[in-house]
Amino acid sequence: MKRILHFFLLMAGIVPASGLCAQTPGIRFFEGTWQEALEEADRTGKLIFVDAYATWCGPCKRMAKDVFTQKEVGDYFNRYFINLKLDMEKGEGLVFREQYPVGAFPTLFFIGADATVVHKVVGGQTVEGLLRLGQFALGKADDPSEYARRFEEGDRDPELVLKYVTALNKTGKPSLKVVNDYLKSRSDLSSDIHRRIVFEGATEADSRVFERMLADRPAMEQMFGKDQVEARIEAACSATLMKAVEFGVADLHVLSKAIMEKEVPSRAEDFALDADLQFYRSTGALEAYFKACARYASERARTDPAGTGQLALSLIREYRDIKEAVRTALDVADQAGRHAETYEPLMAQAQVYQMAGRKKEAAKAAEKARKMVSEDPNLVRFIEHFIDNL
Repeated sequence: MKRILHFFLLMAGIVPASGLCAQTPGIRFFEGTWQEALEEADRTGKLIFVDAYATWCGPCKRMAKDVFTQKEVGDYFNRYFINLKLDMEKGEGLVFREQYPVGAFPTLFFIGADATVVHKVVGGQTVEGLLRLGQFALGKADDPSEYARRFEEGDRDPELVLKYVTALNKTGKPSLKVVNDYLKSRSDLSSDIHRRIVFEGATEADSRVFERMLADRPAMEQMFGKDQVEARIEAACSATLMKAVEFGVADLHVLSKAIMEKEVPSRAEDFALDADLQFYRSTGALEAYFKACARYASERARTDPAGTGQLALSLIREYRDIKEAVRTALDVADQAGRHAETYEPLMAQAQVYQMAGRKKEAAKAAEKARKMVSEDPNLVRFIEHFIDNL
């Protein structure tokens, strides 16, 4: 479970394309060749993000495990980039390295369809750092300032407006005002270019632009595909939820869940679980928050024991002086431990028991975790140190 960073980082775009691997919560890496990636970038107008890595590189492994797999990273990078991983010590990586020298790992490239480097950074990144890099690279590649000048001078050419709105969204700047100003001057919005402007501008669920997109949903699905339309609806609902969280507006919290239930029922339950956790915690509605934590564990522990364990840890760390929070944290941790297939949920369970003052149960959970990592001496030492210090 990850907190949403900014609404523009959640503008999910599930874009089916040849050469992409099966859908995952994180970055979907292109499986074609470097030349095919350039061709795809030219076809789609996207930049290419290249993770130039080595198999022995520690920061590379950490990014692959802890950064590329995160939903908010996948949502952003899958929408705006062709993503490519290249091992710099074999195969195409060796050829790539001749044209784009790499002196340290990982080196992260943002490259245009014309094969020129837009931005390049050396070193591992956090989730937040990688998202900022992506935003910066897009800003360099498509600066909205020229579009803004022409728009402010009265230019309402649809192609210009579409480029302007897209550039604003890419760089995380608000675009609703631009779209609304444009729509005021148009009576017929049935052409493809107008639908593209509405679709690109439907960034918040509590907006007239979003309502217009829903009213034209059959045509939108014919143009963009059902998956992309549903992804845009969820992204807009996430943006509205973030306003609810930021300003404590319960009506927006309820609205975002209601729209998801009506428009994207297959994702409504998961959305509501996360929405309740974020809203109730941020507004200090602790009784509702504790109940939301319990619901989350009941629904997610089987499929996401690691995330459930981290929720239990977060709960007891923040509210350990509240009996109901401790009781809920223990129950959530138990569900995570019950479904654990790796050591992480068990160690989360052990730490929750430790903070609750129940050392015997903490040692028992840690011992189960130790048995799971018996072939990793570093992890064995870490867990044994935990047990010894109970």
